[in-house]
Amino acid sequence: MSIEKPSDRAERDPRLLRVSHADRDRMVEILRDAAADGRLDIDELEERMERALAARTFADLEPLTEDLPVAAPAPPAVRAPATAAPAPAPADGEAERWEVAGQRLRREGAWTVPRLVELTVAGGSARLDYTVARLPEGGESTLRISAYGGSVRLTVPPGVAVDLSGIASHGGRVRDNASRHAVPGAVTHVITVTGSMYGGTVRVEASDAK
Repeated sequence: MSIEKPSDRAERDPRLLRVSHADRDRMVEILRDAAADGRLDIDELEERMERALAARTFADLEPLTEDLPVAAPAPPAVRAPATAAPAPAPADGEAERWEVAGQRLRREGAWTVPRLVELTVAGGSARLDYTVARLPEGGESTLRISAYGGSVRLTVPPGVAVDLSGIASHGGRVRDNASRHAVPGAVTHVITVTGSMYGGTVRVEASDAK
Protein backbone atom coordinates (compact mmCIF):
# COMPACT_ATOMS: atom_id res chain seq x y z
CA MET A 1 0.00 0.00 0.00
CA SER A 2 1.44 3.38 -1.01
CA ILE A 3 1.45 6.30 1.39
CA GLU A 4 0.42 9.70 0.11
CA LYS A 5 2.95 12.41 0.86
CA PRO A 6 2.03 16.04 1.70
CA SER A 7 3.74 17.12 -1.53
CA ASP A 8 1.41 14.83 -3.51
CA ARG A 9 -1.66 16.46 -1.97
CA ALA A 10 -0.22 19.94 -2.65
CA GLU A 11 0.25 19.09 -6.33
CA ARG A 12 -3.47 18.33 -6.60
CA ASP A 13 -4.53 21.32 -4.48
CA PRO A 14 -1.87 24.08 -4.17
CA ARG A 15 -4.08 25.81 -1.58
CA LEU A 16 -2.74 23.28 0.93
CA LEU A 17 0.74 24.77 0.65
CA ARG A 18 2.00 26.58 3.73
CA VAL A 19 1.95 30.37 3.66
CA SER A 20 5.01 32.51 4.39
CA HIS A 21 5.36 35.56 6.62
CA ALA A 22 5.21 37.71 3.46
CA ASP A 23 1.91 36.05 2.43
CA ARG A 24 0.39 36.83 5.85
CA ASP A 25 1.67 40.42 5.73
CA ARG A 26 0.23 40.89 2.23
CA MET A 27 -3.16 39.66 3.40
CA VAL A 28 -3.11 42.12 6.29
CA GLU A 29 -2.37 44.94 3.81
CA ILE A 30 -5.34 43.83 1.67
CA LEU A 31 -7.63 43.87 4.70
CA ARG A 32 -6.41 47.30 5.82
CA ASP A 33 -7.03 48.69 2.32
CA ALA A 34 -10.55 47.22 2.41
CA ALA A 35 -11.19 48.89 5.78
CA ALA A 36 -9.87 52.20 4.44
CA ASP A 37 -12.34 51.90 1.55
CA GLY A 38 -15.20 51.37 4.00
CA ARG A 39 -15.74 47.70 3.11
CA LEU A 40 -14.85 46.44 6.61
CA ASP A 41 -15.58 47.97 9.99
CA ILE A 42 -12.97 47.99 12.76
CA ASP A 43 -14.26 44.82 14.44
CA GLU A 44 -14.24 42.91 11.14
CA LEU A 45 -10.77 44.22 10.37
CA GLU A 46 -9.31 43.11 13.71
CA GLU A 47 -10.98 39.69 13.54
CA ARG A 48 -9.76 39.01 10.00
CA MET A 49 -6.25 40.27 10.72
CA GLU A 50 -5.98 37.84 13.64
CA ARG A 51 -7.07 35.01 11.34
CA ALA A 52 -4.58 36.14 8.68
CA LEU A 53 -1.67 36.16 11.14
CA ALA A 54 -2.66 32.70 12.38
CA ALA A 55 -3.10 31.21 8.89
CA ARG A 56 -1.06 28.13 8.03
CA THR A 57 -2.11 27.44 4.44
CA PHE A 58 -3.44 29.41 1.47
CA ALA A 59 -6.78 27.72 2.09
CA ASP A 60 -6.90 29.53 5.44
CA LEU A 61 -6.45 32.90 3.69
CA GLU A 62 -9.04 32.46 0.94
CA PRO A 63 -12.20 32.96 3.08
CA LEU A 64 -10.88 36.33 4.30
CA THR A 65 -11.50 37.96 0.89
CA GLU A 66 -14.54 36.01 -0.33
CA ASP A 67 -16.78 39.07 0.02
CA LEU A 68 -14.14 41.59 -1.13
CA PRO A 69 -13.33 42.64 -4.72
CA VAL A 70 -9.75 41.40 -4.44
CA ALA A 71 -8.22 37.93 -4.34
CA ALA A 72 -6.18 36.48 -1.52
CA PRO A 73 -2.46 35.84 -2.11
CA ALA A 74 -2.17 32.95 -4.58
CA PRO A 75 -0.06 29.86 -3.90
CA PRO A 76 3.08 29.42 -6.00
CA ALA A 77 3.59 26.57 -8.40
CA VAL A 78 4.75 23.39 -6.69
CA ARG A 79 8.42 22.80 -7.39
CA ALA A 80 10.51 19.69 -7.12
CA PRO A 81 12.60 19.48 -3.93
CA ALA A 82 16.01 21.06 -4.21
CA THR A 83 18.95 18.69 -4.22
CA ALA A 84 21.24 21.01 -2.30
CA ALA A 85 21.59 20.57 1.42
CA PRO A 86 19.30 22.86 3.42
CA ALA A 87 20.79 25.87 5.14
CA PRO A 88 21.36 25.40 8.85
CA ALA A 89 18.75 26.84 11.18
CA PRO A 90 19.72 29.96 13.13
CA ALA A 91 21.37 29.23 16.45
CA ASP A 92 19.39 29.77 19.63
CA GLY A 93 19.08 33.47 20.36
CA GLU A 94 19.99 34.47 16.77
CA ALA A 95 16.55 35.10 15.19
CA GLU A 96 12.98 35.01 16.40
CA ARG A 97 9.56 36.04 15.05
CA TRP A 98 6.97 37.53 17.39
CA GLU A 99 3.35 38.32 16.50
CA VAL A 100 0.99 40.55 18.46
CA ALA A 101 -2.67 40.78 17.43
CA GLY A 102 -4.75 42.84 19.87
CA GLN A 103 -2.67 41.62 22.79
CA ARG A 104 0.24 42.73 24.98
CA LEU A 105 3.81 41.55 24.60
CA ARG A 106 6.39 42.40 27.27
CA ARG A 107 10.09 41.59 27.45
CA GLU A 108 11.84 42.89 30.54
CA GLY A 109 14.39 41.88 33.13
CA ALA A 110 17.41 39.80 32.11
CA TRP A 111 15.93 38.44 28.89
CA THR A 112 18.16 37.28 26.03
CA VAL A 113 17.94 39.57 23.00
CA PRO A 114 17.98 37.72 19.64
CA ARG A 115 20.29 39.12 17.00
CA LEU A 116 17.21 39.55 14.78
CA VAL A 117 13.59 39.96 15.86
CA GLU A 118 10.79 40.11 13.28
CA LEU A 119 7.89 41.76 15.11
CA THR A 120 4.40 41.98 13.62
CA VAL A 121 1.91 44.15 15.50
CA ALA A 122 -1.76 44.31 14.47
CA GLY A 123 -3.28 46.26 17.33
CA GLY A 124 -2.19 45.73 20.91
CA SER A 125 1.23 46.69 22.21
CA ALA A 126 4.81 45.47 22.47
CA ARG A 127 7.09 46.69 25.28
CA LEU A 128 10.78 45.79 25.00
CA ASP A 129 12.91 46.85 27.97
CA TYR A 130 16.64 46.49 27.28
CA THR A 131 17.75 47.96 30.62
CA VAL A 132 19.27 44.74 32.00
CA ALA A 133 18.75 42.51 28.96
CA ARG A 134 21.46 40.14 27.70
CA LEU A 135 22.55 41.69 24.41
CA PRO A 136 24.12 39.63 21.59
CA GLU A 137 27.82 39.88 20.96
CA GLY A 138 29.10 42.08 18.19
CA GLY A 139 27.58 45.35 19.35
CA GLU A 140 24.48 45.29 17.18
CA SER A 141 21.03 43.72 16.80
CA THR A 142 18.05 44.28 14.50
CA LEU A 143 14.34 44.78 15.17
CA ARG A 144 12.29 44.42 11.98
CA ILE A 145 8.76 45.78 12.47
CA SER A 146 5.54 45.31 10.52
CA ALA A 147 3.01 47.47 12.36
CA TYR A 148 -0.68 47.79 11.52
CA GLY A 149 -1.86 49.98 14.36
CA GLY A 150 -0.90 49.34 17.97
CA SER A 151 2.25 50.54 19.67
CA VAL A 152 5.87 49.50 20.12
CA ARG A 153 7.97 50.96 22.93
CA LEU A 154 11.68 50.40 23.45
CA THR A 155 13.35 51.28 26.75
CA VAL A 156 17.14 51.49 26.52
CA PRO A 157 19.88 52.09 29.10
CA PRO A 158 22.94 54.34 28.68
CA GLY A 159 25.31 52.90 26.10
CA VAL A 160 22.55 51.42 23.92
CA ALA A 161 21.51 53.48 20.91
CA VAL A 162 18.54 52.98 18.58
CA ASP A 163 18.69 53.71 14.84
CA LEU A 164 15.16 54.45 13.56
CA SER A 165 16.17 55.65 10.10
CA GLY A 166 15.17 52.37 8.44
CA ILE A 167 11.44 52.62 9.25
CA ALA A 168 9.05 53.41 6.39
CA SER A 169 6.06 55.12 8.01
CA HIS A 170 2.69 55.27 6.23
CA GLY A 171 0.62 57.20 8.72
CA GLY A 172 2.39 55.95 11.84
CA ARG A 173 4.32 57.99 14.39
CA VAL A 174 7.98 57.48 15.31
CA ARG A 175 9.37 59.18 18.42
CA ASP A 176 12.88 59.06 19.85
CA ASN A 177 12.86 60.40 23.39
CA ALA A 178 16.12 58.69 24.34
CA SER A 179 18.68 60.45 22.15
CA ARG A 180 18.66 63.54 24.36
CA HIS A 181 19.98 61.40 27.22
CA ALA A 182 22.71 59.73 25.17
CA VAL A 183 26.34 60.32 26.08
CA PRO A 184 28.50 60.91 22.97
CA GLY A 185 31.16 58.23 22.49
CA ALA A 186 29.65 55.92 25.10
CA VAL A 187 27.60 53.70 22.77
CA THR A 188 28.43 49.99 23.07
CA HIS A 189 25.41 48.50 21.28
CA VAL A 190 23.16 49.69 18.44
CA ILE A 191 19.62 48.41 17.85
CA THR A 192 18.71 48.96 14.20
CA VAL A 193 14.95 49.27 13.70
CA THR A 194 13.64 48.66 10.18
CA GLY A 195 10.34 47.74 8.53
CA SER A 196 7.01 49.41 7.73
CA MET A 197 4.27 51.09 9.73
CA TYR A 198 0.65 51.53 8.67
CA GLY A 199 -0.59 53.50 11.61
CA GLY A 200 0.43 52.95 15.21
CA THR A 201 3.43 54.31 17.08
CA VAL A 202 7.05 53.39 17.72
CA ARG A 203 8.63 55.14 20.69
CA VAL A 204 12.09 54.97 22.23
CA GLU A 205 12.71 56.12 25.79
CA ALA A 206 15.73 56.15 28.09
CA SER A 207 15.58 53.98 31.20
CA ASP A 208 17.24 56.74 33.24
CA ALA A 209 14.97 59.52 31.98
CA LYS A 210 13.75 61.79 34.77
